[in-house]
Amino acid sequence: MGNQVAPEPLQRRAKDFIRAEVAATAIRLFLDEGFDAVTVDQISAAAGLSRRSFFRYFRSKEDVVVSVFTELAEEGCRTFVERLSSDGVWPALRRSMDPVVEWAEQDRRRALALMRLVFESDPLRAGYLDRVDRWSASLASVLSAQLGLDANAGLYATVVATAGMGAYVAGARAWVSHAGEVPLGSLFDQAFAALEAGPAPV
Repeated sequence: MGNQVAPEPLQRRAKDFIRAEVAATAIRLFLDEGFDAVTVDQISAAAGLSRRSFFRYFRSKEDVVVSVFTELAEEGCRTFVERLSSDGVWPALRRSMDPVVEWAEQDRRRALALMRLVFESDPLRAGYLDRVDRWSASLASVLSAQLGLDANAGLYATVVATAGMGAYVAGARAWVSHAGEVPLGSLFDQAFAALEAGPAPV
């Protein structure tokens, strides 16, 4: 019957549902009580599963929060691929931040509280910045492939992606410091406007 996409196995869908429920429970506890004050045992009890079961879905309580940004990073990479050929490098990099903007606009208060939690907690900030580094590496890989860069010229892609993600982090920090009163998308625009892009290598 044509090119129908096979549905995900029931077991996978069930696992994804439980994972999302555990994450929602944990984040609610983090926002109510503070990240450092909440234990894995508390999360497990509130979610109605054992401590051992918790670790089937997440490696740590830090991983619960970072997983939110992992999903956004994956969406951002897909957006970058879609926009690169038509928009060019820097506009496509800026557009790759749109999933984060949309996420923040869906529930600004919750997103702001979560971002504030990330920047105020040393373990969370470390996990978050590691996620940003991984996002940057993915963008650089895509850019190198799209531009057909060899190993030497590939440094261009790494520098561009790193600069773009630096603008992203700067914009996110500014959004938190402004208590969400300035639109996140506007701050990303300002951050990217501060970048001076050189020409791609021939």
